[in-house]
Amino acid sequence: MVGINDVRKSNAALHARDGDFVAVFVGGTSGIGEATAKELAKAIKKPTIHLVGRNQAAGSKILEELKAANPDGTFHFIQSDVSLLRNVDEVCSEIKQKEKAIDLLFLSTGHTTEGLENNHALRYYSRMRFVHNLIPLLGASNGPARVVSVLAAGQEGKIEEDNFDLQKSWSFMKSNTYAATMNSLAVEHLATLYPSISFVHVFPGIVRTPLMNKTLGWIAGPIVTFLSRPMSISPQESGERHVFISTSAAYPPATPEDPAHAGVPLVEGVKTSVASTGKIGGGSYILNYDGANAAQEKIMSGYRAEDFPKKLWAHTLETFKKVFDPAQ
Repeated sequence: MVGINDVRKSNAALHARDGDFVAVFVGGTSGIGEATAKELAKAIKKPTIHLVGRNQAAGSKILEELKAANPDGTFHFIQSDVSLLRNVDEVCSEIKQKEKAIDLLFLSTGHTTEGLENNHALRYYSRMRFVHNLIPLLGASNGPARVVSVLAAGQEGKIEEDNFDLQKSWSFMKSNTYAATMNSLAVEHLATLYPSISFVHVFPGIVRTPLMNKTLGWIAGPIVTFLSRPMSISPQESGERHVFISTSAAYPPATPEDPAHAGVPLVEGVKTSVASTGKIGGGSYILNYDGANAAQEKIMSGYRAEDFPKKLWAHTLETFKKVFDPAQ
């Protein structure tokens, strides 16, 4: 666990960082994505932040707040429903026209009222399409770059190779388990494919955001929010913690191009994290909200022995092919 005071010390050091810092927030118009974007905007001298979301009004409002917090920053909003992979490609194309490199890809989408299949798309396939499309820009970072997927790290469970897309068998609990496990397996495999980039899957904890009301309803949501208050954290603290996870040298790439610049230097008492593979600083991290290792080692090692990370990524690429060329 990393204490909030250490988080704030590390984040304060970001202001001394020279050079550009470009971040893309997918799902950045509410909740954790919004909170993290706001904290990052305050922490870095001249950030460039791209917010991707469906709500134009919310996006415009957040842009104004970011500009007020840091007049030296550059902020963009891209309106899109990224549950559709073709829309993901359009967003990525727009970002590529504006940027030569990306330092942070922050993925926190995960809720829609338009169908359960859209939820699975948002929580896995859409996120991985962003990674797939933006890898060249992430690889061009001087950072080094980091991909952070906020979902359900540490909640991995049993999944079946012939049901990755949940078309064979679906249940609410199964969809949650599959999304969590697939994100963790993908993070681990991507770190082997791109060892100069850090890949993180993080569980956000209980955060007092509007998502709780959307998920549980406007009656149960406020009740659960009130009852969980002693064990929950504010959006601001969540944003601070996710900025730390997104920038600290505690989560370096497996093979950084310059080991001396693998993120914000560690503050006293904070150590390099153990990766999902069990290796210190191994490039793939499954984390609790407080930055602590949350990997279920037995489950992950079992999937590793069956080559599931590689099989899942092959399935992911095959799914992309089917979406964009149904005749295959």
